[in-house]
Amino acid sequence: MIMRPHAVTIAVELHQGGESARQSNHAESVPIPSRPRRGRHLIEVARAHLLQRDHAAVLGTLQLAHQAAPETIRYNGYARRMTLDLCETGPAALRPQARELADHLGLMI
Repeated sequence: MIMRPHAVTIAVELHQGGESARQSNHAESVPIPSRPRRGRHLIEVARAHLLQRDHAAVLGTLQLAHQAAPETIRYNGYARRMTLDLCETGPAALRPQARELADHLGLMI
């Protein structure tokens, strides 16, 4: 069961955007009871969306990761970088929500 979330990470690390998106869709149904693990998985899903250049999905997934495990996302370098990028160069319509998430993460913007 836990292999599906690992497949997302592998595809992201290999920079395979399409494959990482497919794997993240398959992994949605896998329950991850550990909040920190679920947070890390959601960060990997956000990275998969970033490879697809789906900024709205990146932000939405990061927000879910924050709800699932605020401490995990706060100290994850990938999550922090994606949030800052959305604040600075993301679509104008998403920047206010990205700034709000950045505030929750303690990022100085």
